[in-house]
Amino acid sequence: MELATITLENTVQNQEVSRQIRDFHKKKGQPLAIRFSEELTHIILEAPCLYVPDLEQLTQNIVIEGHLRKCSTHSEVHPRGKGKTVNLHLDSELVSELEQIRSHVNSKTQQEVIRELFIRGMRSYLAEQDEQKENASPLSKSSDA
Repeated sequence: MELATITLENTVQNQEVSRQIRDFHKKKGQPLAIRFSEELTHIILEAPCLYVPDLEQLTQNIVIEGHLRKCSTHSEVHPRGKGKTVNLHLDSELVSELEQIRSHVNSKTQQEVIRELFIRGMRSYLAEQDEQKENASPLSKSSDA
């Protein structure tokens, strides 16, 4: 699981800010890991989503690893690599095509496999549309005669 991270200098002010962040996480019931660098010069806060009650309290010498979102009452830091979840309901033919693609090409990523699935699906759909047009055209011509 990827984590969002905030790294602060180990100062008295930043220790207080870290406590406030810790308390805010406890209040929300969210996990938070606090650790120190090996030399004890930095405080490192890690969580699946970091909740910061007051972003203004953070000093200039911080490193934020993740995407920062400002909410009305607080700010959130989400991991960079976190993608979007999409729920797809696929018919059995598309699922079998996906499995065929996956079995033939194990070295491709999930995105590449899904992109290829959609391309195949669109080609199949367009081929069906062309067939319908071809089948409809001779019927309409013969009815004209």
